[in-house]
Amino acid sequence: MLRIYISYAPADRPYLDTLLKWLQPLKQKYFLRIWHNPIPLPGAVLPYQWDAMLDNLEESHIYLFLTSYHSLSAAHIEQEEIPRAVERHVKLGDELIRVYPVLLSPSQWKKFSGLASYTPLGPPQTLAGLKPDENGYLALVEQLEEIVISLRRNWMEEHRRLGLPLDEFSRPAQPAAEARGLKPIPGWVSVALLFVILYLVTGWYFEGCAPRMYFMYTPESMPYQPPPERYLRENPVREPVDVPLPPPDDTVGRRVRVVE
Repeated sequence: MLRIYISYAPADRPYLDTLLKWLQPLKQKYFLRIWHNPIPLPGAVLPYQWDAMLDNLEESHIYLFLTSYHSLSAAHIEQEEIPRAVERHVKLGDELIRVYPVLLSPSQWKKFSGLASYTPLGPPQTLAGLKPDENGYLALVEQLEEIVISLRRNWMEEHRRLGLPLDEFSRPAQPAAEARGLKPIPGWVSVALLFVILYLVTGWYFEGCAPRMYFMYTPESMPYQPPPERYLRENPVREPVDVPLPPPDDTVGRRVRVVE
C-alpha cells in the first residue's frame, strides 16, 4: 500500500483537518495509509511522537509539506523532515518517491526552505488566497490522484521484479495504533499490591522456612512426631531422709573393746 506523509506546523492544523477530509475518498479507493504527527502537546517545540515520525519518514512514498511562514520557523521540519524526504527521493528516484510542497499562505519558502527546487502541488495560488478555498482543495486532490495511480503502478512493477507479494496494494490499510501516554498507577493499587506481596512472602516463610516453635505444624518434609509418654513407676521412689552427723567430741563410737 502507498503511504503518504503529511508535514505541517501546529499553527496550520486547520488546513490539515480540511485536507484529511478531502483525502478520505482516495484513501478508501486506493488503500492509502496517511500519516501525520498528532496534535502536539501545549508548548511543545518538537513532536512528542518522535520515533513514529522518523519511522514513517523512512517508509512513505509521497511527502506533502504544508508550507507557510509557520512551517519555515519549525526547526524539526527544516532540519529533520525535509532532509530525510529529499534524501529518500534522491536515492530511489522520481518513479518511486514524490516530494511536494503545498502552499498554504504567502511565505519566503523559495528563498529559505529546503523545498525550493520542488514544484508545488495544487493550484498556483495559495489556499489562503482562494475564495472559496474548495477549488484549491479540489485541484490538489485531483492532481494527487494521478500521482497515486502512477506511483501505485510503479511500485507494483517493482514488487513484481523483486518477487514481493502484491496483496498489500489490493487490501485496506490497517489502522495505525495511536500511542497513548502511560497513566500513573493510583495510590491504592500500589498499597494493595504491596500487601499482597507481603502476604505471599510471609506465607512462604512460615510454611517452608520457619521452625516449628513459631508455627503449629511442620512442613511435609518433616512429619510431626508426638513426644513419648511419661513412664510411671509401680513403686514410687521415696524422698530421701537426712541423717544427722555425730558430734566431733563423741568418743563412744571410738571405744575399743579390751579383752581381759
